[in-house]
Amino acid sequence: MTIKAVVFDAYGTLYDVQSVAAVTDEAFPGYGELISQIWRLKQLEYTWLRSLMNRYEDFSVITRQSLTFTLKALGLTFDEKAFERIMEKYV
Repeated sequence: MTIKAVVFDAYGTLYDVQSVAAVTDEAFPGYGELISQIWRLKQLEYTWLRSLMNRYEDFSVITRQSLTFTLKALGLTFDEKAFERIMEKYV
């Protein structure tokens, strides 16, 4: 048997996905932990749904959409600068 590829999930395994809590808390004091938790759940949900529908999107697109959903769901207003500062932590 020839091994052609080795694949594993880096997010949540190698990377601390909650590490964005500090930067989100800077942008939205008192909400950092909550934002990062909801954001991660939405990332997973959007990924699963798109897989089931055969509608692939790059993970960076899903990450942006998930953050947008999270901030709106919490009723937090944000500007592009704050949004991009948070996204930079994920890249």
